[in-house]
Amino acid sequence: MPLPQIPPTWTAVTTGSNEYSIELNDANLETKAWKSSRYDGSQTVTQQLNRFSVGDTTFGKTAAVQKYSRNIYIGNAVIGMDAGGEDVNLFNFPAFSYATTTRYITINNDGSITDNKLESKKTDFDAKRGFYRAFYEDFPLKSDCRIIINDESIKTNLKDKYNVYFNNGQLQKLIGITNPFYAQHFTLHTTGSYYYQIQQNGDKFGATVYFYNENEIRNFYTGSLDVVDGESIDLQLDAVYSYLSPFFSDYKTPSEYIGDKRMFISFCTQSGTPTTPSDGNEFTPIRTNIKNNVPVGELHATENLAELSTTEVLSLQSLGGGSVFRINYSPQFQLNQIYDPGDASDSTPLPVAYDLGTIIITRCEDATPSLLLNLPKNEHLPDGVGGKSFVIIPENIHPHIKKNLTHYLAKAGVSLGVDTIPALDNTFETLK
Repeated sequence: MPLPQIPPTWTAVTTGSNEYSIELNDANLETKAWKSSRYDGSQTVTQQLNRFSVGDTTFGKTAAVQKYSRNIYIGNAVIGMDAGGEDVNLFNFPAFSYATTTRYITINNDGSITDNKLESKKTDFDAKRGFYRAFYEDFPLKSDCRIIINDESIKTNLKDKYNVYFNNGQLQKLIGITNPFYAQHFTLHTTGSYYYQIQQNGDKFGATVYFYNENEIRNFYTGSLDVVDGESIDLQLDAVYSYLSPFFSDYKTPSEYIGDKRMFISFCTQSGTPTTPSDGNEFTPIRTNIKNNVPVGELHATENLAELSTTEVLSLQSLGGGSVFRINYSPQFQLNQIYDPGDASDSTPLPVAYDLGTIIITRCEDATPSLLLNLPKNEHLPDGVGGKSFVIIPENIHPHIKKNLTHYLAKAGVSLGVDTIPALDNTFETLK
C-alpha cells in the first residue's frame, strides 16, 4: 500500500475552483537551459559605444549600446600641415590638419537650442573643463567626424568622414634631440614599464639638441637657457639631461589645471637637409601605416597618435648621473605594439626608418579645442574654408538632428545656403 502524500508546508494557492500545490527544485535555476534563455542568451556586450567590434555579443552587427550626441560644433579654422605647415610653431604631421572650434550648439529634446561658447579667459579653468567634457565625449580617439563647409563658393574635395587622431589641443615644438651616428644606443622598453632610454656607450656619446619656440619655453622652463630660437648645440648626455630635467620636474603637480602642461615625444625620420637655423620641419614622424616607412613587422593603422610614432611623456628618470636616462612614456598610444618585433626581448630595436635617431618633444597647447584629422588641406580644401563658418559633426550625432541638420543650423543663425528654414522631418524624433 503506497504511503500517503505529505502535503507541502507552504500555503496552498486557490485559483478559481482548483487548488494548486507546486514544488520547485531550486537546482533547476542553475541549469544552462534555464539561464541561457533568460540571461546569458539575452544579454548584449559591446566594447565601444555606437560601434560593432569583433567579439561583441549583439543582434547581428548592430551596436549593443547607442549613445547619441545632440551637439553641432561651429569651426573657426582648419590649420593645414602640408609643405611645412601653416603654423611654424606646431610640430608638423604631413597630410594632417587641425580643425579648431570654440563653440557648439545643443539641440534640446524640445527642439530649443542652447549656444555654448568657450571664452578665452586665462584663469577660467572651469569653463574650459566644461567645454572639453562635451568635446571628449563627442570626439573620442579613433572616432570619426564630418566637416561641412558653409560657403558654397568654396571648392572642396572633402571626404564623408575623417578619423580623430588627437582631441586635446595642438602640439607645439619645444626641443629636438639627434644623435646622427649612434641611433643604436637609443632603446625602447616595451613591456611592464614603458620608457625610451638614451645611454652612453664607450666613446660614442653626445647629441645635437635643437630648441624651438623660445618664448614658449621661457614661460615655464626653470633652468638656464642660453640659446635662441632655432639654435642647436652639441652636448654630452649628462648636459642633455640637465637641459631636459626642468621640463619634467613636477611642473604638473602644483598646477590647478594640467591640460595645457601635457608633454609628448615623437620618433622622427629626417625628410630633408637640415637648415640653419633649423625650423624642425626637416623631421617628420614615422608613419606606421605606410609601406616604405613602417618600423618592424606588419603595418599598423591605429588611427591615433601611435600611428604617428607619438606618445605622451610621463616623467624623466636619471640613471648613472645623466649618462644614461629614460623618458618614461604613456602606454595609452601603445608604442610597444608598433615597434615590437615579436620576440621576448624587453628592449626592442628601434625601426629602420629611425635612421638619424631624432626625437621631438612637444607641449600640448589646449587654449583652442582642436581635432587632429587625416585631412590634407591643400588637396581637400584647396580654396580654404571661405568667409563663412563651417561645422564639425560627431559620428554619433542623433539621427533626428542629422536628418534636420540644415533646419537646426539655420535656426541657430548658421545658414547652409538656404533662404528659409526648412520644415522638420520627424522620422527619428522619438529615437532615444
